[in-house]
Amino acid sequence: MRGGFVACLGDHGGRLERAAERLRWHRGSGMRYRKQGLEIAALCDPGDGPTVDCTSGSLVLVHGGAADPLAVLQSGSSRFASLHWDGAVLRATRDPMGLAPLFYRVAKGAVWLASEVHALLGIEPDAPHLSALTARAGFAPIDEETGWAGIRRVLPGCTLEIDGELRIKTLRYWDPARRLGTFGGDRADAVGELRERFRSAVARCYAPGSAVVLSGGQDSAAVAAGIPATADKPYLVHVEFAPLPRTQETRYAQAVASALDVPLHCVPGELGPWDIEAELDVHCVPYSWLPFGIDEPVQSHLRASGVRVALDGHDGDGVLGPSGGAWGKLLLGLEIERLIALSRSYGIRRAVHGLLSDLAPPGLRRGRYARRPTYMESVATYFLGDLSTRIRAQDIDRWSWPSQRWKVRQVHPLLPAAVISFEHKEIEAARHGIDLRHPFADRELVDFMISLPCAAKADPVRAKSLMMEALGSDLPDSIRERPKSDYMEVVGQRVDAASCLETIRSSRMRLPDVDYDRLFERGDAAPEEIPLFLLVNLARVHEFARRAR
Repeated sequence: MRGGFVACLGDHGGRLERAAERLRWHRGSGMRYRKQGLEIAALCDPGDGPTVDCTSGSLVLVHGGAADPLAVLQSGSSRFASLHWDGAVLRATRDPMGLAPLFYRVAKGAVWLASEVHALLGIEPDAPHLSALTARAGFAPIDEETGWAGIRRVLPGCTLEIDGELRIKTLRYWDPARRLGTFGGDRADAVGELRERFRSAVARCYAPGSAVVLSGGQDSAAVAAGIPATADKPYLVHVEFAPLPRTQETRYAQAVASALDVPLHCVPGELGPWDIEAELDVHCVPYSWLPFGIDEPVQSHLRASGVRVALDGHDGDGVLGPSGGAWGKLLLGLEIERLIALSRSYGIRRAVHGLLSDLAPPGLRRGRYARRPTYMESVATYFLGDLSTRIRAQDIDRWSWPSQRWKVRQVHPLLPAAVISFEHKEIEAARHGIDLRHPFADRELVDFMISLPCAAKADPVRAKSLMMEALGSDLPDSIRERPKSDYMEVVGQRVDAASCLETIRSSRMRLPDVDYDRLFERGDAAPEEIPLFLLVNLARVHEFARRAR
């Protein structure tokens, strides 16, 4: 997105303009608005706004769309961050998937809101929120916390209500769990409707001259294939890692480009050492992600090529619904016809093994079926007290009764803790002036996918089989049948475990509930045995805390 804003409800003490100047990536033409104690400094873009309507007794600001009533925005499919002010209550709202960022801070008798955290720094003394940093490092984040004490995000799918006394409450207007399994058709119906809904989602995102970031995977290939036949041909760009053959997906990306009769522009990915300080300079807050070396090269290339809008396949995995508990869920739901069809496709032995894995508690398994620790259980051993317990409780891979496990794994990717990745990607792209759009985050598509019952949606063996069936011959055979690639080889080359441990030590920061004795003991003896993603997170939040203190 382009454009941005800073707003203040209360006395800003002449600091509003200075705060707006600190917006680093969301730029536009300067405009000022004032209404009954609310003042806004907006940087407006012709396409993304923000648009403002203050002609009546109220003020409405919408970043990402038209200045519509709140109920219209909450029920629509577009990305947005909005303010609705009637002189008594200010309502700040974000779209369900958090595609448009919005942060706030209460300081010196006023409430500040902004498109970027940068704008909210310096309003009063800044400090790191240490317990929030620990929780984020352990994959059990306090969703609204950014890592800065007192600076929070408006949660996706929520409205923040602020009254004249600056009392704040959060109201969730979108709850994906309420739609879970409400679709009334069968799998054939789901395949047909998914095809139409996905094509509509791509069409809503696509603009003339758009690029598609084509990884070579199934999700981005589906986006490219879903572009309307009547639209201009897309600009296809692909990031390749030639020195690392296990990550090479160029042949898959080229197959999609050939099918569309469009040139494929290849860009070398980043393989140099991970630069934590440069990352924090851009984002200003510590997000939880792995430095795959893709975003910076591709967005720099698009900017240099004059491309302003790009589509990607981000979080197709989450929106399409990760597997887990499907065999048992189908049996408990007496979906015998679907079980028979799956057994015929994959063999009776595989079906029986799947049923036993879903239905047998870990304590009953022996030998090669014995339970192994999950990733989150391994992570939890490096934390103490309630946080360690919370990490284990939020583990979506731990065994639970199939009906519960299925529900958790379908809903979890749509909750704020997961969709914060869209906020991270938005800020990264805005830095380069790129309007990055995500068809898989389309509200209508998301609502449809979460509504599908297990019998219509699940294939316990083939990931994304529903999408592959829906798109059919639109995708090359090599894409439909390909395995999922693993980019951890890139991360392993860019991230050094010993360097991460040294960053933690040299920061001289000690975060609450981190078991430093175990961390450093294991790090000195066998650093490769510490989960790498955990080390990345810990190094990131310690460096952030050091800089922020």
